[in-house]
Amino acid sequence: MGKPGTKSDRLESVLLKADFDGNTFESTVQAFRRELAACQDAEQAYRKTVSLERRKHFGQFFTPESIARLMAEWIAEVQPNLVLDPAIGPGVFVRVIREMLPNTRFIGLDIDELAIRAARLVLEDDSRIVLDQHDFLTWPDERLFDAAIANPPYLRHHDLNYGFDVFQLVGTKNHVRLSKLSNVYVLFILEICRRLRVGARAAVIVPGEWVNANFGDKLKLWLISRGLLHTLVYFSHASTQFEDALTTASILFLERPQINRGREKIRTIFVHDGCALEVVKAALHGRDVEQDGNVVVQDFDPERLLTEKKWNHVLAHGHTEFMPGYVKLLELADTRRGIATGCNSYFHLAPSSVKTHRLRAANLTPCIGRATDVAGTIFTQQDFEALVARDSRTYLFDMRGEPDDAERQYIEQGMAGKLHDRYLCAARDKWYEMEKRLPSPIWAAVFGRSGLRFVHNSAGIANLTTFHCVYPKISGARFAAALTACLNSRVVQNRAKRQHRVYGGGLLKFEPKDLLDIEVPDLREVSDETLDRLCKVLATLDEQMRIGADLAPIVSKLDVFVQEAADEAALAQQQSAKCVAVQA
Repeated sequence: MGKPGTKSDRLESVLLKADFDGNTFESTVQAFRRELAACQDAEQAYRKTVSLERRKHFGQFFTPESIARLMAEWIAEVQPNLVLDPAIGPGVFVRVIREMLPNTRFIGLDIDELAIRAARLVLEDDSRIVLDQHDFLTWPDERLFDAAIANPPYLRHHDLNYGFDVFQLVGTKNHVRLSKLSNVYVLFILEICRRLRVGARAAVIVPGEWVNANFGDKLKLWLISRGLLHTLVYFSHASTQFEDALTTASILFLERPQINRGREKIRTIFVHDGCALEVVKAALHGRDVEQDGNVVVQDFDPERLLTEKKWNHVLAHGHTEFMPGYVKLLELADTRRGIATGCNSYFHLAPSSVKTHRLRAANLTPCIGRATDVAGTIFTQQDFEALVARDSRTYLFDMRGEPDDAERQYIEQGMAGKLHDRYLCAARDKWYEMEKRLPSPIWAAVFGRSGLRFVHNSAGIANLTTFHCVYPKISGARFAAALTACLNSRVVQNRAKRQHRVYGGGLLKFEPKDLLDIEVPDLREVSDETLDRLCKVLATLDEQMRIGADLAPIVSKLDVFVQEAADEAALAQQQSAKCVAVQA
């Protein structure tokens, strides 16, 4: 496992050279040796002797042995002669496979020299195992393997430091154009599959984010169109399989079919918290587990599965049909993220700080930066004034034109703190000027746990990235409030679960583009009276939230009104369709 750097094709990490020179490196190896002898658990010994900072730097999150065995049993079924592990770490996969297949040979890679040294100690220089310190993504060996098994490094795109476009390199080799927002494990999956011979199998465990992330779309199409994805096991948000990482987990069970031969069905296994791995194993091998409530097993038509943009919900509940009277939010609104400052503590200021630094009102924008500063579902001018009175951070420093002496001094203070060198700030013509963003009539909370929260911004205040911006295509406060009411209903949010991303511990997240796929009643087709009724129930919901009342009765009422709006829209759509048919 490793983080690429930039030194020829044997990329080295700056952190590696800085923190693990000479005696420091050797002392860590010896500490690992002693810990391994004491606990007889290679992954535990590695965690105890190698810092979390270094492990995260290399994207090292180790697979529990029970899951490693589940994966190993899958590839062992084809009796492979040569197995590839492209991110070997301390070698858990090789250890469990060689128990099952005593005559199998292995190739193990890792960019991190410390991981390779640890693997050699654990595997005791077994002659069947060849270990090589190398970045798998630039590995020149083109041989084909009978099987592969891997836990690739978990590194986001902004953590990569290649001296070339690695996404283009891997994409060209595999005939796919990849998003540069892809996690590095996507590249590993492609390169693993490229090295499988016909009939070979692979088992790859990665975070589950790709099933809902936009960067996962190309991977889904690539795997399914080539018939590679045999079975997908997806562990629900409550089952955090990786230590030290807030993430879900998924296992891709891959098999290279005959050339130009697709797959009739793809099996998916959605694993709830508390599900025994024996049940998962049974489902993986086609045995009946329908009586177990902790697992959902489905067989999908590959082409039908590709029509689903987000897989988290469909893996748990199956396909959901579009309801009459509903449209995607993209027909009613546009979305954008909130304002990204590059340093909130410098740019987003309390009134007292504004006064201290003598910043002019002309260069200050009223702005909300924290979800906790918004109490209900409607944010009013009075709410903003109350925050100002409490000296909360409410003003965004956005210098336009020439600064006066006080503002110049504040800018120099920021430069002394190297703010102008930060990524976002450095990308601007003037590092202290904010991006232009009109206040949005609706705010969408970026994160949630029980559900997502939408706020009608009746005060017309700007917002930072804690909220996304929703801009209705029909102007007017009434339409915006009615749409906010619909978005906060259980009717809409239950269907919106198909669009959100789920992180470890049940943390929900939407990106701006995800919001556009939420299905809402077509409010263009309803009466003014219906819009007014939705506005009133939103106001009541806001009042009840502010006083901490039981929200169940008003939420139930809201659900009824929202469904009635959808029914009204559906009837209008039917009548419009009849008129078109008559005219034709």
